[in-house]
Amino acid sequence: MNKDYMFLKNLYTLLESGYSVEESLKICQNIMHYPMIEKMIDKLRNGESLEVVISYSDFPKLFLEYFYFFKNKNCLSEAIQKSLDICVMKQEYQNQLKSKLTYPLILMAFLLLFSIFVVFVLLPNVNQLFDSFQIHKSFMTQLMFLFFYTMPIFVIGIGVSVIFLLVRLFYALQKKSYQVIEWYLKLPIFKVCLQKYFSLKFAVYYHELLNEEIDSTSIIALLNEQMTESDLKIVLYEINNRLHDGEALEDILEDFEYFDQLFLSFFQMYMKNPNQKQSLSHYIDLTYEQIDLWISQFLKYFVPSIYGFVAIFVITIYVSIIIPMMNVISDI
Repeated sequence: MNKDYMFLKNLYTLLESGYSVEESLKICQNIMHYPMIEKMIDKLRNGESLEVVISYSDFPKLFLEYFYFFKNKNCLSEAIQKSLDICVMKQEYQNQLKSKLTYPLILMAFLLLFSIFVVFVLLPNVNQLFDSFQIHKSFMTQLMFLFFYTMPIFVIGIGVSVIFLLVRLFYALQKKSYQVIEWYLKLPIFKVCLQKYFSLKFAVYYHELLNEEIDSTSIIALLNEQMTESDLKIVLYEINNRLHDGEALEDILEDFEYFDQLFLSFFQMYMKNPNQKQSLSHYIDLTYEQIDLWISQFLKYFVPSIYGFVAIFVITIYVSIIIPMMNVISDI
């Protein structure tokens, strides 16, 4: 847990225990050094509420987005806790993925550096050795040499392409560029991830408002009004407009490419029986379990693939370079 989340956890715990806002902040300051606390206390003494102080502080953007929503529905400490729980869960998934991918990525970096060494240092010397002894390279050896030359370009090309696509997607989500996002929805892998992302986020907000006994049209209108800074605005804006045009919410969602089929199934169950408000809660729980399964399956195939690729590369070097050089030495 990073410093921001640790501070927020201590803050809502103290508020729930009955301490005043200023007392809670001072205790947090004694627990850990956090430069923002002094600024927050100064703003409170100038008459600002804690809600306003938190909303305009330098906390993570994801936390502020959820806090801005939950603070209107819950008490202050509960709004902090709910927002923090979502952020911590996201961080845990990221840390889990990072820890499991660290070693394979190190192997890939080693493979890239070693392939560069082979292309720019080893192969020129081997070619010079072959030429000096007038050794004719077989077609298989020439093919393997070509493999070595193209390896760095292949690895760098894939790496740059993936990074570019991810950065462009994150930027599009941040800027709410729906045209770019719709282009990503045409790519199978990104489509699955984006549909799950928007479905889960929409379900969290929608489920929270169900407890307020508000009808579906009012929920969409309220979310559309509140979520001005969220990337979910892309979805809410179009749904809200189509509702005003007289379309039924079920038909809109069924025709909407931003949501996955699992979410639509649970939402249809809720619409058939509005008393089953836990339908969306079940979807949220199942989605987190599904994400865990996806991560496990991805790593199950990704890690052995990296090992296999490194092994093939080493064997290829042995067959195409080491064995011919040993033959040359034996002939001498």
